[in-house]
Amino acid sequence: MKTKRSPDIEKIVRYIRDNVGCGITLDDIASHVNYSKYHLSREFKKQTGCSIKQYIEAIRIEKSIEKIMDNQGSVTRVAFDVGHKSPGTFSSTFKKQTKLSPKKYHSESTQAYKFLTKWIKNNDVLTHNESSAKTANSLSVRVTYPPEHEHKITCLGLFRTAIPKGEPVVGVATTDKLEVTLDNVPNGNYYLLACEILEDLTVLKNYNLDKNYRQAILSPLTFNGDSQIHFDITMRKPIDSDPPITINIPAMLMRSFALKSKKNRNS
Repeated sequence: MKTKRSPDIEKIVRYIRDNVGCGITLDDIASHVNYSKYHLSREFKKQTGCSIKQYIEAIRIEKSIEKIMDNQGSVTRVAFDVGHKSPGTFSSTFKKQTKLSPKKYHSESTQAYKFLTKWIKNNDVLTHNESSAKTANSLSVRVTYPPEHEHKITCLGLFRTAIPKGEPVVGVATTDKLEVTLDNVPNGNYYLLACEILEDLTVLKNYNLDKNYRQAILSPLTFNGDSQIHFDITMRKPIDSDPPITINIPAMLMRSFALKSKKNRNS
């Protein structure tokens, strides 16, 4: 008989991670943990901020990034290894999540990593705005790390979905300041995600962000024309139920730096 108690999300996520390459479905997961799939779907989204389908998709992209950066075969092989039935669908989903095609991911990521290892030496802030429109909406954030931790590059962004796809609506990366403000936020509902990169100075670890300090606000923040919102967030290590971070942050920062440099030259 199906139980109505809250499901063990950590157990569910471990099962998904262990079996994602087998093409698992919601029915498979519900049967494994002995829950109604409808109750399971509701509780999973309530506790993680995303649907099981979205979570599985993100896990597949996370695993494919690891394989691509480790040169583990062709795009077709990677697609099948992570549970996709169609290489074409995989490539489309991969590009939507990361803003890069699987074929270009390794070369552009390596180039972006080289850029970041130089940029981190500067006390600098890079901002990203999807739109050039001005608004009165803003979000100020104060970031705290554990006392013994010396942060490298701290990235914050507002996204339309709990599992980020592509670039943020508004974002910032800082090597120095831990109190930042995101200005000109468009009207709408967005999820706040923060993470650190270059914590580990190896190429792979800056694209497979499974051990980096992070924090997320699971409830969407609403901006309605004149919203000034403030958050204090404490960075922590990942837990199993955290959705994967699949954005190619180094490549995004390299593009933002190029745009900033172009504007400075033209001003």
